[in-house]
Amino acid sequence: MQGSTGAARDYQQGDHAFDYKAMKAAYQKAGGKGAWMLNNGYERDLADQALQADADLIAFGKSFIANPDLAARLKQNGPYNTPDRATFYGGKEVTDYPTLTNAC
Repeated sequence: MQGSTGAARDYQQGDHAFDYKAMKAAYQKAGGKGAWMLNNGYERDLADQALQADADLIAFGKSFIANPDLAARLKQNGPYNTPDRATFYGGKEVTDYPTLTNAC
C-alpha cells in the first residue's frame, strides 16, 4: 500500500519520503516471494507507470466498485463511473452502477 488509505501516497518518514523501493528490496532479501501489489487511488495512467517501474499488479478498489466492468473500461481508457461512497458495501439501496453495455 502506498500512503494512508485515500490519502496522499507521498508518505513522509521523518524528514524524508518513505522509500517504497527499499521496503520491497528488504521484503525480497528476507525471502519474500509474493507479488508486489500497489493500491491507493490508482487510475489507469498511474497504474501503467507503476507497472512499468516495479509493481507486479495494481489493486483498484473504489474504481472497481463503481465500474463492474472495469477491465473493459481500462482497455478503452474509460469512460468511468464516479464512485459514490454512500453506495459502498450495501450503503444506499441503489448499489448498481451502469456498465458500458447498459449505460445511457
